[in-house]
Amino acid sequence: MENISINLARDLPASARSAVENLLGRSLRDDEEVSVMALDPHPAPSGEARWASADRLRSALDQLALKAQNVANGEVDEAVDEAMNHIRPRRT
Repeated sequence: MENISINLARDLPASARSAVENLLGRSLRDDEEVSVMALDPHPAPSGEARWASADRLRSALDQLALKAQNVANGEVDEAVDEAMNHIRPRRT
């Protein structure tokens, strides 16, 4: 059984397109690709694997923090706002 489906929005059945648009909170353009993945559930890591995963995450976040330390006040908020407005425009 397939775990990944990639289709052009114009090729989706009306019910599937409507469901995706509802999930995204916006209309799809006909030329957009829609990807759907089904992933098997798995237990969260425990013990040593959990600590190793946490260490990798902390290291990655520390590296991001170093890159962002010279960003002017407000620039991050402005960039996040711009990105959010791009992917989820406010409906008026």
